[in-house]
Amino acid sequence: MRNHVKVLSVIVLCLSAVVSSKAVERGLGVFHRGADSLVYTGYAPLAHKPVTLYYYIPTKGNIKNMPVLITFHGADRHGNLPRDNWKDFAERDGFIVLCPEFTRELYDENQYQFGNVFKDRNSTELNPEELWTYSIVEPIFDFFQAETGNKVATYSIQGHSAGGQFTHRYLIAKPDARVDVAVASNPGSWTWVSKDGIIGESEESFNWPYTLKGTPFADDRHIEAYLKRDLTVHLGDADTLRTGPNVPRDAASLAEGAFRYERGRNYFEASREFARQNGLGFGWNMVVVKGVGHRGKGMVYARSHRNENGERQYDVNQIRQTGAYWIIYGNQ
Repeated sequence: MRNHVKVLSVIVLCLSAVVSSKAVERGLGVFHRGADSLVYTGYAPLAHKPVTLYYYIPTKGNIKNMPVLITFHGADRHGNLPRDNWKDFAERDGFIVLCPEFTRELYDENQYQFGNVFKDRNSTELNPEELWTYSIVEPIFDFFQAETGNKVATYSIQGHSAGGQFTHRYLIAKPDARVDVAVASNPGSWTWVSKDGIIGESEESFNWPYTLKGTPFADDRHIEAYLKRDLTVHLGDADTLRTGPNVPRDAASLAEGAFRYERGRNYFEASREFARQNGLGFGWNMVVVKGVGHRGKGMVYARSHRNENGERQYDVNQIRQTGAYWIIYGNQ
C-alpha cells in the first residue's frame, strides 16, 4: 500500500506541474518546447501502470513537420538519460525525442525487456495483446500527435542494452507499427528467427524471449515483416564483458554468444542466412562502433574526447558515421 501511495503522489505532482506550467505553448496541449516529462496513463489497459514520458521538443521550428524518435532506456530504467543523449542533436536538427520510462516497480524484466507477452518468463500462458508492454508505444505516438498537431506518418526507434532488447522485440511483435528506421544497440540477448526454438549449435530448445517458438509471431507474416524492416544491429566492439550485474548469463543468452558483441554478430549472420535459405527479403544492416563498449551515449555519437580533467565529453560536431544518430538522421 505504501508503494502505491508513493506512485499516486508522484502522478499527482507531475500532472499538476504540467497543467500549471506557464511554459505551455498554445497548440501544444500538455507539451512545451525544451526538455521535460509528464505522466502518461492514456492507454487504458495499462492505465494502472503509469509511464513517465520524458521528451525533448526543439525550441524553434514547425513542430507539425518534425520527425519523431522514440528511444528506450536500459536496465537502469532512467528515461531522462537516453532523452538527454539525443537532445543536442534534436535541437540542432529539428526532431523530437520521446522516451517512455518503465519503472522497475511496475515493469519487471518480463514486462519490459520481454514485453509481457507471457504471464512470466517461465510461463507458456500468453497474455492478451492489449496487455503487452509493446502495445503502449503506438498510443504514446498518437497521444503526442493529438496534443501537438504533429503530422508525420512514421517514427524511428532506438534503444541501448535493455532498450535494444525492447526495440527489436517490439518490431517482431508489432509488424504494423509505423516504424521507419530502427536501431538496436548492444542488447544482452536477442530473439532468434527460429520457429523450432533451437539457438546456434546447441540442441537445447529455448522459447520466448530467445526464439519465436510458442509465440503468435512464429508465422510467415511476422517473420517476413520483421526481416524486411530497416533495422540496424548496432554493436560496440568493446562490449565484451562476460560477467557483471546486467550481463545476461542464463543458458539461452550464452548459447547466443559469450558476450554482447559476439551475440549481436551471431544474430545478424544467422538472421541473414535464415532469410537467404527461405527466399525472404532482408532489410537489415550491421554497424560496428569501434572502441566503444557498453555506453549508451557512446553508441549515439560513436566518438568522444577527454577534457583537461580526464572526463569523457561528447560534441555533436565530432561524431562518426557508425553512431545511432548518423544511422537514423545522418543522410537526411
